[in-house]
Amino acid sequence: MVDGILDMTAADMTGSSGDHAYEGLLGESYARFMDSPWLQRLDAWLLGMKVDRYYEGVLSQLSRLGSGPHLDLPAGGGPFLRHAPAYRHSGPWLLADLSWTMLRRLRQKCQSMGLRDTFLIRADARRLPFNTGAIGNIVSLFGFHCFHEKDRVFSEMRRCLAPEGRIIASTLTTDGSALSRFYLRLHERDGTFATDNSLDELQHHALAHSLDFHLVQRLGAAILFEARHAVR
Repeated sequence: MVDGILDMTAADMTGSSGDHAYEGLLGESYARFMDSPWLQRLDAWLLGMKVDRYYEGVLSQLSRLGSGPHLDLPAGGGPFLRHAPAYRHSGPWLLADLSWTMLRRLRQKCQSMGLRDTFLIRADARRLPFNTGAIGNIVSLFGFHCFHEKDRVFSEMRRCLAPEGRIIASTLTTDGSALSRFYLRLHERDGTFATDNSLDELQHHALAHSLDFHLVQRLGAAILFEARHAVR
């Protein structure tokens, strides 16, 4: 336990991941960027998406969550903590990220909001520290495009997900405009984003792990999707 954050990363995994944790100045800059409405809208314009439609779509999905516990991974700056009633009334919530910087900022945000049924965990998406079937629902908002080993991430999410649970996720894809593809390539070069971010590739990884993939909403270069255990 460090600063009220439970570190549950596996010793043999730490430092070996291709995922680029938003630490230090990068993490602080990203968090401040995402807390700024006008910068969010500028970012959304580059990606050909409308912020209002995105928030409406995610809030609609979160309002239909079943019983917990719920896992938010990567929790990042917690952009929906102040907007979604589910974070107050549908817990417990496990807010997980690989970045100490993001988790410490999240701790401050949760404390300022008086959120009590939330627990901060440092975890690697490729080896989640939870028992099989222990997580009621998994929320992953704008995180999949950062996962360099999506096959392992889908495998772990499916393992931890309760039989009736849902994965609710949004991510950037390479299926948008030329401007948005250029934007993604810039982040791919510095390792922040992974390279396998097409809709077809996401569907392939999900189906390979017996997850039914459902596209909820297309928002320019971004998508909002849901996945469940496949019914055989």
